[in-house]
Amino acid sequence: MLSEKQLAANQANAQKSTGPRTEAGKKRSALNATRHGLSGQVVVLPQEDLAAYKAFSQGIVDSFHPKDPREAQLAQLYAGFQWRLNRAAAVEDTLFTVGIMEEVAENLNLEHPETHNATSNAKTFREESQVFDRLSIYTQRLVNGAAKVLKELKELQAERKQRETDEMDEATLIYRFHAMQKVAFEPEKNGFALTVDQIRANIRRNSLYAQAKMARDLQWNLPKFIQETNQAA
Repeated sequence: MLSEKQLAANQANAQKSTGPRTEAGKKRSALNATRHGLSGQVVVLPQEDLAAYKAFSQGIVDSFHPKDPREAQLAQLYAGFQWRLNRAAAVEDTLFTVGIMEEVAENLNLEHPETHNATSNAKTFREESQVFDRLSIYTQRLVNGAAKVLKELKELQAERKQRETDEMDEATLIYRFHAMQKVAFEPEKNGFALTVDQIRANIRRNSLYAQAKMARDLQWNLPKFIQETNQAA
């Protein structure tokens, strides 16, 4: 519990803290928020950072082509890990820059700019070694977390793609059976989330791929290819 004296001191300090007063300071401290459409979580960042975050994370999520909410969630988590890894790297760089700004190597009177900066970096690292250690541990945890999420996402997508392949193979087989009998095939009535056009496109693709493999095996010899094709027919 805070004493009345401590409470009064806190209130006095709060009155003194009015935030940035200049226009530049107000712009720097301006915050904005975005809500993830999937998770509903709100992320609050400075305006410029928010725009960069949205573009960065959306690009990574889109690169995975998620097909369902679980894939999208894992893709967003992975994007978040990558954003924080980049931010941790920026923090490390900025720590060295702060050392130069604070002129930690000024007392050495080094005139060569590159030598001065290198020495300043070394002194900053030595004097702030605990900060760098914590940053290193934090970065490694992010790397491990990102790897775990990426592995889970890839496994999930591999399982989904295998289900899609199995479903297409089964639907194609049944479609051909109906075609043999000259009976219309309605995929949705047989439990398939596919259309006849998709099944036909798959048949054409497989046929074209088989012909291309045959042509390759025949060293792209057109007369032999025609001969083999006629014999197969």
